[in-house]
Amino acid sequence: MALLLTPPVQGTIEQWRDGIALEVPGLDIRLWPEIGDPADIEYMLVGRFNLDDMPDLPNLRLMMPMFAGIDHLIAHPRMPDVPLVRTGPPDGDPAMTEYAILHVLRHHRHMPDYLAQQRRKVWNVIPQKLPRDQRVGFMGFGQMAAPPARALHGLGFDVAAWARSDRRDAGIEIFCGAARLPDFLARTDILVCLLPLTAETEGILNAETFGRLPAGASVINLGRGAHLVDADLIAALDSGHLAGATLDATHPEPLPAESPLWTHERVTIMPHTARRVRPDTVGPQVAEAIRRDRAGEPQLWSVDRR
Repeated sequence: MALLLTPPVQGTIEQWRDGIALEVPGLDIRLWPEIGDPADIEYMLVGRFNLDDMPDLPNLRLMMPMFAGIDHLIAHPRMPDVPLVRTGPPDGDPAMTEYAILHVLRHHRHMPDYLAQQRRKVWNVIPQKLPRDQRVGFMGFGQMAAPPARALHGLGFDVAAWARSDRRDAGIEIFCGAARLPDFLARTDILVCLLPLTAETEGILNAETFGRLPAGASVINLGRGAHLVDADLIAALDSGHLAGATLDATHPEPLPAESPLWTHERVTIMPHTARRVRPDTVGPQVAEAIRRDRAGEPQLWSVDRR
């Protein structure tokens, strides 16, 4: 039994080897590209790895991505027909929660406008809403979105969410299904996208979506770059309908130097830095996934590829 470890998203491959070894003592950990006998490998932890280079692993039982975005794995023709098991913290990633709250508060407290005023040496106080009057809407209410949504609700914000399937939450109104999306958008002043990227959600941040938001709304994309139609965002900002946008994900990444998003006064670009993917946060889930597989128990965080 061996685990194949590919180059990580952050840190060195040796740091990840040592961190995983602490969680699964005695595990044979192979470092890509030195895989040894392919027949030994039953588990694979995937970081920065191109599936074009996927070797034939006849006894592979599980693949575990280090990151939240898995669309490029599922869509790849060389993706093995084995369970794909998530490795993020099961109760949500605290790094994502703090990051989502940070950017909601930035837009709530008009920080992009104040920074623009500072560059022009303008001293002007912008009228400020109370949290109860600020309507925050999360697109998605899964493992990444639910914790920041609930935290902002706890801070007094008027928080709602939109989900594709039927969901319930004690404190947050959830709009379910495509038919409820217009109503959700109409009540949202700060829109946070934390959807998975699928055929249905690609390009969902588009002119139609922006047009259904109230005038002066802001957009925060913490999902995937392909959720956004760049030209539609720029048009909505230039028309004044949207007040601002924060983009933690772009398409492609890195964002090309010639993209007009870089220099747009009302856009904040972040280099896909919402989460801190580290062996001490991923390792416990890797250990649990391997334990469950050896014990014949169902996986807790298996991906539904549909």
